[in-house]
Amino acid sequence: MKRFIISLFLAVMLLPAVNAQFTKIGGGVGYGTGYWFHNVDWDYNRSGHFAAFLEGIYEITVPLHVTGRISYFYPHVTKDIMSKITVSSVMFDINGHYVFNSLDKLEFYALAGANFLITWKKDKIISATEEVFTENDNAFGLNIGAGACFKLTEQFDIFAEAKYILATNHYSQFMANAGVLINIDWLKKHENE
Repeated sequence: MKRFIISLFLAVMLLPAVNAQFTKIGGGVGYGTGYWFHNVDWDYNRSGHFAAFLEGIYEITVPLHVTGRISYFYPHVTKDIMSKITVSSVMFDINGHYVFNSLDKLEFYALAGANFLITWKKDKIISATEEVFTENDNAFGLNIGAGACFKLTEQFDIFAEAKYILATNHYSQFMANAGVLINIDWLKKHENE
């Protein structure tokens, strides 16, 4: 069932590519307020806060864009004499952007979309046998937020955005992201130069 849900989510993320123009790709870093694994608020159950992500943007029409993003969170590690506990996360997002203004250098947009979080905890008991116990969980969520994109050059844009993820299983969190985008249209026009 889990594989089916992941496959369906990835298919939905790729669907806009059929009727849209692939315009930008890029990546960046993010910071999330985090969550407690299985909603148990012990220090070793805390998720990581910092993430790195890759993103693609499809322009459907002038004010509407669809983005697909995959984020990997730096794991939260807790060590003591007897154990090492690691909480890790990967997040998949598909968002719609509504661009309020399309100025020459600066764009402001609102975003809304869906989110799928996969998280797991690994508990390594340090002993003669070195036992490892793993647990995993996942959650669906809804994203809502806003952002701005600034055109540095014809090739590159920088952007920043903030969003709130309202997720199932108590995995809701606030995130702030910033990154760089490469303009694919510009690269296509100038690839023979």
